[in-house]
Amino acid sequence: MKRTNRLQKRRAAAGFTLIEVTLSIIIVGTAVVSLLMLFGAGTTVNAFGNKLSTGVFLADQLRSMTDQSTFDDLIANGNQNFTGVDAEGNAVPGLGQFQQALTIQPVNPGDMTVYVGPDPQAAILTATVSDSQGQIMQVSWLRVR
Repeated sequence: MKRTNRLQKRRAAAGFTLIEVTLSIIIVGTAVVSLLMLFGAGTTVNAFGNKLSTGVFLADQLRSMTDQSTFDDLIANGNQNFTGVDAEGNAVPGLGQFQQALTIQPVNPGDMTVYVGPDPQAAILTATVSDSQGQIMQVSWLRVR
């Protein structure tokens, strides 16, 4: 009887079993892999957010550029393409990989239908910003004479 009690005490004090250690490793490993995947997803979302912020900035620069031009100059110049420029037309350092397109569509001011003919009174201006992977954003506004 004494021998059995000693044997049971040794087993109880001996530590973890192989199954307990294996399950612990699996649980910790799953948690680490999940965290690594979370970091990767966060980095991807952050990169897209930076790209979208840059797109909004560049589209706003095109809008500011058109505010400085007369309506007649906008119609005469027509659609224009730029590469990472500010409102003055100067290249913005580090943004040369972005393309900006300004589209000008004359419209009838009363019903916004496409205007065909001389001397339009209004136009819808559209700024599109893209990079090598495709369009990032597009914004439109109305400009009247």
